Amino acid sequence: MKRYEFFDHTADIGIHIFGRSMLELFENAGFALFDIITDIAAVREQEMRWFALQRDSIDELLVEWLGRLLFISTTELFLFRRFHVVQIDGENLQAEAWGEPLQDALHTIKTEVKAVTYHNLKVYQEQGLWHATVVLDT
Repeated sequence: MKRYEFFDHTADIGIHIFGRSMLELFENAGFALFDIITDIAAVREQEMRWFALQRDSIDELLVEWLGRLLFISTTELFLFRRFHVVQIDGENLQAEAWGEPLQDALHTIKTEVKAVTYHNLKVYQEQGLWHATVVLDT
């Protein structure tokens, strides 16, 4: 099963994310974000970051998760590679993500992502698979 695919969107990047479980959906969303930002294969798993997030809905929780990853990446010049969502309980998420500080000699930034938007945002289950639609402001 593929982790994600692009869909046409006028000025920004639209992604459709897939998962066999909601946990895998959120992990694949993190992967998709950083696969868009950088050559994710060049990022090493040198540091782990812990996340405990809460929002009012699962849709908002997905935006908060991706937004927090993007915030750390932007403010700390940090790239993530691997994501493990430990638990999603209602509107609460606990997760770990591994990566390393950005190094110009090692990493290439492919796309600058400015924000994760609520435009066309949707998280749903269909035929036993979880799906999410997210638009990234670039």
